[in-house]
Amino acid sequence: MENPGASFDRLLMWARRHVVAVDVAWAVAWTGLALLFQPPFDMTPAMEAWWLALAVAMGVALTMRRTRPRLVIAALGVLMVIHLLVLDVFTMLSVIATGAAAYTAHALLGRRERRLVTAVVAMGTTWAALNYAQDIVQLAWWQRWPVVLVHWLIVAVFCLLGALARKRREELARAVERAELVAQGQAQEVRLATLGERTHIAREMHDIVAHSLGVIIAQADGGRYAAAADPAAAVRSLETIANLGRTSLAEMRELLSVLRHDDTRDFVPAPSLADLDELAEDYRKAGLRVRLTETGTPVPLPDTMALTVYRVVQESLANALKHGGRTTVDVRLTWPDGPPHALVITARNPLADPNPGADLDREASPPGHGLVGMRERVTLHGGTLTVGPESGLWHVRAEIPLASERPGS
Repeated sequence: MENPGASFDRLLMWARRHVVAVDVAWAVAWTGLALLFQPPFDMTPAMEAWWLALAVAMGVALTMRRTRPRLVIAALGVLMVIHLLVLDVFTMLSVIATGAAAYTAHALLGRRERRLVTAVVAMGTTWAALNYAQDIVQLAWWQRWPVVLVHWLIVAVFCLLGALARKRREELARAVERAELVAQGQAQEVRLATLGERTHIAREMHDIVAHSLGVIIAQADGGRYAAAADPAAAVRSLETIANLGRTSLAEMRELLSVLRHDDTRDFVPAPSLADLDELAEDYRKAGLRVRLTETGTPVPLPDTMALTVYRVVQESLANALKHGGRTTVDVRLTWPDGPPHALVITARNPLADPNPGADLDREASPPGHGLVGMRERVTLHGGTLTVGPESGLWHVRAEIPLASERPGS
């Protein structure tokens, strides 16, 4: 069985879409009601013609009530004046016209206009009741005012109905505006999320290109120098270059596919802490002597934080290979056993030229995008990153607070 409330809602939606048709139907109904109640006296043919003409004119005016409310109110006022002057009596036509004017003013006009129309209608009905109602004019003045109060009550009822209609329309407009604002906010969030994802992809692209090319260049140089003395080492370097190139190409294709909205993609999982041993092994094949140690009790990390730890280690190894050559890198992950609850990542490797002048030159050189990316990733989780020379070693230290110690937790 159909819900009556749903049927009523559909009827209201249809009425809002067909304003003119609804107004014409109401105008026909009110005009028919006015014609049913003829004046309480015998009219001459001329008076009857006037009465019919006024009823039709009122119906025509009511068809434009919502499209031209001010014109309709003015027209109804003129019709009422003509009605009283010609017929010299109140009829149902005058009651409908007066109520329609009051309703239209309170439903569709501004505050000042509503007050003006209400005052004019109240004074007009008072003047008409005291001077043109045949049965009332014969009474004493103090006996006429109850009839005036009845007319005021009728006007007040129509004013109240118009105010309720206006409030309902305003609430609907506010609801629509709120819905539009919510839709705009959601669209803005989608755009920001898309921008953030593209920025993330750009950083991942930099990591893949910079780190992979660094290893490939180092392997190519090593293979070139070792080709004459140790052909097997050159072959191993070429194999490392080929494997790393294929892996990097696959990762780049996966990232670039994210930028295509019309593709269905199979996503590969992001690197995590479980992949650190494989990362260290890749750099060992490239010539680095990597010592990866872990102390404390590991705890589960969110995917984004685990990816940050992975990228910090990866960037540290890539920088060591790029600037230190075939050197030793000591990477340590220290898990907290007590406060402060923060994961500390350190990476140390000897500088290629450990003299003080070299340290100063390296410290003064502008940082690359890799160090900037590391710092942004660590800062995103409320952590700190320290990078620089220290006692002949290149030192990287990242401290990432865990969930309970993060700002805003």
